[in-house]
Amino acid sequence: MRKVYVLCLLAFVAAGNAFGQRTIDWSVEEIVEPTQLNSDASTGTAIAMKVVLKNNGTDDVKSGDTLLYQLAALAGQQLVFAYPSAQQFAFRVMNRGINSGDTMHLNINLSTTSYVRSSVNITLAFVSYIRNNGSDAITAEVSPGTANNIAQKNVVWYNPQGWGVSVSDVTEANDITISPNPATDQVKVAVNLSDASANTIVRVYDLNGRLVAEETLEAGSFTTTMDVSSLEAGLYVVEVTTGEVKSTKKLQIAQ
Repeated sequence: MRKVYVLCLLAFVAAGNAFGQRTIDWSVEEIVEPTQLNSDASTGTAIAMKVVLKNNGTDDVKSGDTLLYQLAALAGQQLVFAYPSAQQFAFRVMNRGINSGDTMHLNINLSTTSYVRSSVNITLAFVSYIRNNGSDAITAEVSPGTANNIAQKNVVWYNPQGWGVSVSDVTEANDITISPNPATDQVKVAVNLSDASANTIVRVYDLNGRLVAEETLEAGSFTTTMDVSSLEAGLYVVEVTTGEVKSTKKLQIAQ
C-alpha cells in the first residue's frame, strides 16, 4: 500500500518537471500528532495533524513553490480513509523559503464523518513532495531516493466510548456494583454517586459499541434492575454516566 501512494504521487510530480534545475530532497521526518483518534457518534472524528518536514537537498525551497501532501489511514492492508482522497493530493503555496537542511512544522486540522464502533489499531501514512513555482524548476524526485517522502505512525482509533482495542482494555470502576454477574434474565446495577443531584444514565453496550439497553435513574436513586433476557450470551460493558462523571464495568451474560 505504501508503494502505491508513493508511486501515485511521483507520477504526478514528475510529469511537469523532467528537466528541473534545483535539487530538493524533501522528506517527512515525523508524524508528531495525532497520538490517537477519538470517535464521536454525532460529529465523526477530528484529526489534528502535526508533521515535521525537512529540506535535505542542496538547494533551497523558495516562497511560491508548492507543497503537496496526502494522508492515508490503513487498517492492515485496507484503506480506511484518505485526505483529500485516494486519487488526489492537497497542496498549499509556500509563503516562505526553507533553506537546505532546515525543517518546517505543518499543522493541518482535518475531520471525517466516519467513526468506529469497535476501537481498532490503524496506521497513518503521510506523503509529501515539493513542486516548483514555474519559474525556477525543481528536479523531480525519483525512486529509490523517495523512500523518505513518506512517514507512518501507528495509533489507536477509539470508539465513542473510549474503549481499547479489546475488552481487557476497558477500565473498570469501583463505584459500580453489578449482580448477579454472570447474569441470565435480570441484572441489578448499583452506583455510588458522586453527584446525587444529577440524573444517572445506565447503558449496556456489546463489544461492537452498539447500545443494547438503557435506563435512567432519577436524581437521588442509586439502583436499577435491567432486563437482559433478550441479550445473547457473551461479554458486555455497562456504562454509568452521572453529570460529567462516566464509569464502566464488564457484564457477562450466561446461557
